[in-house]
Amino acid sequence: MTDNNIQEDFSPYFSEVEHYQEKLYLGEWEIPVLMSSLESKIFDLLSKPDALLEVLAILRILREADDPSIPGSLFELIERTFEKDEMYGSDLWLADIGRILILEFLDIIAEYKRPEDIPRLMQMLCWDVFHIPSHILMLIRKHHWHQLWDAINGRYNIQEVYDPMFRTQHYLTREAFKNETASESQLLKSHQKELLALRQTLRSATTPVLYVEGKTDRMILETAYRKLFPEEKMPFAVKECDVVGGSNGGAGGAQTLARLISSIRPDSSHPALALFDHDKEGVDAFNKLPGYFINREQPKYRPGKISQSGRSAALILPAPKGREKYAELMNLSIEFLFDDETLEVKTPSGQGLVFSYPDLEIRVKRHGNPIVEVRKSNLLETREITDGKLVFANEIVPLLEANRFLGFRKLFWIVKDILLTDMKPRAESKE
Repeated sequence: MTDNNIQEDFSPYFSEVEHYQEKLYLGEWEIPVLMSSLESKIFDLLSKPDALLEVLAILRILREADDPSIPGSLFELIERTFEKDEMYGSDLWLADIGRILILEFLDIIAEYKRPEDIPRLMQMLCWDVFHIPSHILMLIRKHHWHQLWDAINGRYNIQEVYDPMFRTQHYLTREAFKNETASESQLLKSHQKELLALRQTLRSATTPVLYVEGKTDRMILETAYRKLFPEEKMPFAVKECDVVGGSNGGAGGAQTLARLISSIRPDSSHPALALFDHDKEGVDAFNKLPGYFINREQPKYRPGKISQSGRSAALILPAPKGREKYAELMNLSIEFLFDDETLEVKTPSGQGLVFSYPDLEIRVKRHGNPIVEVRKSNLLETREITDGKLVFANEIVPLLEANRFLGFRKLFWIVKDILLTDMKPRAESKE
């Protein structure tokens, strides 16, 4: 049934809204017919704002209905507003009418709490329409949708990225309307600032990400980049997969990192690279990545693997000059990219990295008889860090001179080559 058919059924003695209310109480509406009517009215709203009451009457029915097709239909309707033409979606959802409707739409969607709706809601957090992300977060809190809240917090830094954006929006709006004689150009200027702030957030949400095993790895790499390239903004973000934390630097681990990078979708908003330590656990996890991770071309000169989707990759920590033996012995972690003198630096209170040496089993033959002796290793390349990682990353590394970070240059070059050169454009979501 088309919207024209619907109109013909209405009695001339009652308004269209009254007929929607009647159908609501009688429970006679079919959802496909209702959605068809809603869509035609949505696309008329900018030219016929009086139709808002009719749209709200339809949404009241959808709120009372219990049909699992409704969330998907509403998502598709929102997406089609952006397909109509280049500006319609932004014009609609940034207008006062849109601000009312988007909250109504998302409130209905959130009621169903469907796991399959999570990716679409998260994708909307990156849309170039400012109030949609804030409405989503409001609804998450209202509906106590902990699964979605946890998923978003695991992917976006809500406190550092979105909360300041919300404060900025409300501040600009309040300031713009303080002056009763505010001109249209002044209001437009404030909204331009708003959208500029959004685009900056959008860029951060789509910035390539380097995932590492623990938080001290992240802290060291962020400091190293600032020291080596003080005039250059880091073109990728560094995030750890550590889910425990602790005084020794965390417990993310290679297995957690492997699971994380294997779950990156072709329509991920950001390309991602997993950096594994060059130790037994890291190399094993790297080698056991799913079959859709394949070696880069000329792996001898261009190490690493890239997924067939082109949105995720993996790399084993490369050894800088002078640290090749550490890699051969499967004992190369990020701390060993520093020289030996730096590794021995202590805080004024005497804290720093703590090392232990493994036992070595020495076998020799004397007069044909085997002799086995166990001794502590005295090879620097075999030493292991047993404590002090957090103190080293937090208190010692930030105070080092730039020339102490030269061992990180090769790593950063490879990371940028993968994330900024080899990654494919984002695939369109099929959700």
